[in-house]
Amino acid sequence: MDLRKYGFTPDLLPENAQGSPARVTAVHKDRYALVCEYGETYGRLKTKEYYGGFEEFPTVGDFVLIRHNPGGDSRIVKTLPRRTFFSRRDPASDRGEQAVAANFDNVFIMQSFNQNFNTRRLERYLTLARQSGAVPVVVLTKADLVREYASYLRAAEDTAAGAPVYIVSAKNGTGLVDLAALMTPGKTAVFLGSSGVGKSSLVNALAGEELME
Repeated sequence: MDLRKYGFTPDLLPENAQGSPARVTAVHKDRYALVCEYGETYGRLKTKEYYGGFEEFPTVGDFVLIRHNPGGDSRIVKTLPRRTFFSRRDPASDRGEQAVAANFDNVFIMQSFNQNFNTRRLERYLTLARQSGAVPVVVLTKADLVREYASYLRAAEDTAAGAPVYIVSAKNGTGLVDLAALMTPGKTAVFLGSSGVGKSSLVNALAGEELME
């Protein structure tokens, strides 16, 4: 498997790297879904490095070094430096901040053409996206619900302060081609928005199959 399609670049590797690079695609408590040169696999943290306080605990999107085990779970030995990340206060108070997503290029900030549209909320999401280090992209969803959306577009563009604004509909396909052009091999996008805004529907429409219920 070519890890470059998942955003990996050789400059992420430290000198004298001990292990093979992999990317975290999902976190299941203490077990991590990974992609690496050997394909899809699972891994667990090496106790000394992580629980001894030497390494940042990985999250979705992190690049890590692993000791590959073809017969079972690989061993994760190091978290590589993050280009971008979202974090929150860690429920385990002694660990401070906890990363929840890492190494993404674009943040798709989603609001829909219904009661969800809120410029104050949009401002907060834009601030969060810019603080992460990634590029914010405003996506106004469910365009099929309204006949006229010029006023929504003006309000979104005024609030976005230079960030691009896309109008889409997962139901009838409006705007999907333009938005999909931002999603190319080697690039990672985060979908950010309130419950019910249409994140799963948009992901499925862009993928051309039902990846999310």
